[in-house]
Amino acid sequence: MSDRYDPWAGAEWNDPHGFDESEDLGGATSTWSTPDPEPGSPLPPFRPSLGLQRTRFAIDLPDASTATVDVDHTWGRASLYLDGRHLRTRDMPVRFALGSDGIEVAASRYGMERIHLISADGDRRRLDPVPGTPEYLRAKLSRRHPGVGRALAVCAVIVLTINLILLAPQVLELVTRSSLWADHLTPFVSPVALPAWANTVLTVTAGLAATERALTFRHHRLLDAETDGIES
Repeated sequence: MSDRYDPWAGAEWNDPHGFDESEDLGGATSTWSTPDPEPGSPLPPFRPSLGLQRTRFAIDLPDASTATVDVDHTWGRASLYLDGRHLRTRDMPVRFALGSDGIEVAASRYGMERIHLISADGDRRRLDPVPGTPEYLRAKLSRRHPGVGRALAVCAVIVLTINLILLAPQVLELVTRSSLWADHLTPFVSPVALPAWANTVLTVTAGLAATERALTFRHHRLLDAETDGIES
């Protein structure tokens, strides 16, 4: 599943929030540049060694079946399995239909943004990380050592706040000095001028902080704005 696939060729549903919905779990057919797992093929074991590339979540459904979503961060794709059997693979963000319910899946370059079961009445339940995944290990750390978990969360906020204060003015100066804006606006002069090595350190630490927040499903529109804009 590490090869790049062509887009799904079946019918699509356009959600105003950016989610694409599979109309049903067995209806459409697809054409891939590399074959996807055959319908009904078994869910392979999760290998923790691939934790930087993949993750996996599961949830028990009202009909006593289990839905599992396998996420490939490398290619931005999610695969839906029902009771351990493959149903469909789509580009993220995606909304997999499960009768009148659905599973919404979205990810950033740092981790999951959304992995929820949405019921017909609007109830939302987040899927549980599968043992061995980075999200499961991070949650396990907080359960066993709540003080350490809280300290990591606080450090991530501090790092991103410093990152926003120091990097944002420099980025604004670069933007206002571009040819697109220079003819219309007086270029902004940043009060902060850091050497390249310091900006590199800030960028790397901000990426680590963003990963920590993604593993715990935390996101703030302002606090995470800088890392949301960093190119991978």
